[in-house]
Order: sequence, then structure tokens, then C-alpha cells
Amino acid sequence: MQLKELCLELVKCESEDEVIDLLKKEKYWDNTDNWQLFGSDENNYSIIGNQQSKPEAAIVEKIINSVDAILMGECYRRNIRPDSDNAPKSIKDALVEYFKIFEGKLTNLSAKERSILSDKIGLVATGQKGNPNYSIFDKGEGQSPSRLHDTILSIRKSNKLRIPFVQGKFNMGGTGVFRFCGERNIQLVISKRHPEIAEHESDPMKDFWGFTIIRRDDPKDGARSSNYKYLAPSNHILFFNADELPILPNDYPDPYGKAMQWGTYIKFFEYKIGPGLRTNILF
Repeated sequence: MQLKELCLELVKCESEDEVIDLLKKEKYWDNTDNWQLFGSDENNYSIIGNQQSKPEAAIVEKIINSVDAILMGECYRRNIRPDSDNAPKSIKDALVEYFKIFEGKLTNLSAKERSILSDKIGLVATGQKGNPNYSIFDKGEGQSPSRLHDTILSIRKSNKLRIPFVQGKFNMGGTGVFRFCGERNIQLVISKRHPEIAEHESDPMKDFWGFTIIRRDDPKDGARSSNYKYLAPSNHILFFNADELPILPNDYPDPYGKAMQWGTYIKFFEYKIGPGLRTNILF
């Protein structure tokens, strides 16, 4: 199977078992050389397992990361480093400067303006009512395959620590959803760098899509706890070239088919949202 085809098949999986079966068929799942420690830390479960205690709070952290990606993307598009003196000094300043929102308040936008802005981030529900799959996408800065190791697949790095106009600071909150995903805590990550940002960068992988699967491995070889790993054969993120991917929600009731040209798409499987928030929502 070609890597683009594999990526699209993973998007359309609606259970952990489907993901595992597909990766076994393609000889990725059982080969330990294909999997790298999340954050390069063998003890990563002690960090990741102690994030948000509520499943809905963990989802909110993912959405916050998407908001940050949109704001940082607008900064990078202008060829400005987000941690430089030329960058906005607060979220309010970023909203005023980048989106012309009066006083930085979304309530000052018309319904049409809010609708246009909201198209940059999406939360999609598919699968079963009990433990649905959730996908969160944003049309923000996006990451190249070579950047994923040090961004979405890292922990405790100071990626945002000195950026005043974002909410996420400690490079850990996005991992809070892991523990609520199915039995093996499986998550799909797909990303591509925004082309207007990539043109300012020398990264040789800047024009490619990268994708990976995150999973939890049970303790073995005398280890006391599980750990999280991600798919990266020989420590290389799987990648391919494509102008766009048909992975965003299309006309109802089709959850896939609309094109995504850049940004980040994350799908977490069989999410234990809890009885109080279960619903028959799709999209």
C-alpha cells in the first residue's frame, strides 16, 4: 500500500481494532523497530498519565492547541518569529492585529465573520455513541515530517514558553487525551506545514505531509509501567507528497471528502467521554 493510501485508510478507521489490523497487514504494528518512545522518554507514562483527570478537559486542551496553531501560523506567515519583539504581546493583540477583531473580542464579530473564522478549526465525532472517535483539525501553521518529533510528538520542550500570545505553555497538555482513548490509547496525527510559512524555511521536508500513530505499550522486560510510542520506522516519520487530502467533513452525512491543504489533523479512537456527555452526535 502506498503511504498516501495508508494515511487515508487510517483516517477512515472507526475503531482501534481496525487501526491495528491495518498496521499489522502493512507490517508496521509488530515490528518494535518501527516505534519510537514518545518524547524520547522511556518513563513518559508518569508524565502523560498525570495530565487532565476528566476526558472533556483533555479535549479542551487539544482545541486550545489548535487555537495556538492558528495564531502562530499567522505570525509565521508574516515571517515573524513568535518569540521575537515584533510578535504580538498578548492573545488580544494577536486577534486585533491578525484578524482585525475590535478589542480582540469575538462578540464584536458578525455571525458571518464568526462563521468564516470558525472554519479554521473543527471537532468531528464519528463511530459509536458509547465511545466515539473524535477528530480535531486546524488550518494553522502545520508541521513538516521532520518537525513533528520536536513539536506534537514531544513533551516538556519549551516550544511555547516564550511566546506571549498563546495559551499552551508547557508542551504537555495535548497528551491528556491519550489515557481516555480505547484500550491501547491509539491516536492518529497528520500534518503539513502551511505553504506561506514553508517558503521562508529551508527544511527539505517542508512540502510533505507527515503522519504517525501513537499507542500505549504494556510493561515488559521488568518495567513497572506502560509507555507511549509513535510510528516512525528507523526514526523517520512516514511522509508523502500531495497538494491536498480529502479528510475534512463533506456535505452531511459524509464525515470525509472535503479537501485539507495544510495544517494538523488528529483523530483519537474510542474515546471514553463518559456517560454524562454521550450523545448520538455525528460531526
